[in-house]
Amino acid sequence: PGKAIRDGILAGYYAETRKKPSIRFYNSQGTAEGAISAYNAAVKDGAQMIIGPIGQEEVTALAAMTTSIPILALNTVDAQNNKMLLSFSLSPEREGELLAKRLLTKKHLKISVFSQNSEPNNRIFASMQKVFNAGGGAIISTMPTPRFSTDASTGVITPPVMPANLLQAQAIVLIMPSNDAKSVKSALSLNSASAIPLLATASVFDTNNAQLEGIEFMQMPWLIGQSNAANVYSGQLSKLPSAKSVSGSRLNAFGVDAWLISTHLQAWLNNPNGELNGATGSLHLEPNGTIELKLPWFVIRNGVPQPADVGQP
Repeated sequence: PGKAIRDGILAGYYAETRKKPSIRFYNSQGTAEGAISAYNAAVKDGAQMIIGPIGQEEVTALAAMTTSIPILALNTVDAQNNKMLLSFSLSPEREGELLAKRLLTKKHLKISVFSQNSEPNNRIFASMQKVFNAGGGAIISTMPTPRFSTDASTGVITPPVMPANLLQAQAIVLIMPSNDAKSVKSALSLNSASAIPLLATASVFDTNNAQLEGIEFMQMPWLIGQSNAANVYSGQLSKLPSAKSVSGSRLNAFGVDAWLISTHLQAWLNNPNGELNGATGSLHLEPNGTIELKLPWFVIRNGVPQPADVGQP
């Protein structure tokens, strides 16, 4: 991930029209000791601010220190003693919180969830469930991605068995990539459930959205081609190796926003409630030093992502 984030930081740096400082990269070696060594080297070289590190072990090491210059850590911090450290991350937990808040705002209080089993998806689900239940919501059924089966001898295709209480749901949540979401949509149509609103995580987004019609999903403005305060666009980085995949492009946007945040700190100190229009979404500085990310919502209409009609929570 480091290369993709670095490309994003440099894109933001070179797009900067104001007077800007020099920038230098240090290798933290992916260890706590390496991060401390890189920090000390940067301070010795006269650094006035540090962006990074990325790894959890490295960030934890710096969070436990007393440092003399501001640090924008690119990962979550559970507990810290370092008042000079801010944290910015693309955490699955935040995506789960935003999904739950969206459901509660739209008053979808009884939902069915289809989720592909993976570590990030499980973290999204756990976070969503916690916030959703606390807000008065109820998950009435959960199910992995439904699979159609084909009889090898006859070629007859059998649709998957769906939850018995599926039609009681006020909304259906998809925590999965686009191909699995397309399978769920087909299964729902065969079970008279195609009219139930569908909400999905950012991973549902694809270059071919024809079979995802009507799905509402959160996504980085960067991947939809929307503008940001850094005036850098995904198309400008499209030829870079790090931008050849959606995951790489997401990290490009993360790097762009890391640069953007580093240049905006003074403005935030003057106006703590201000929001920043980032490549990843709307950015806000919390009192504990966490940069809170809010992803906007879109809906697929005629195969094209459009801003959702209802405002984001």
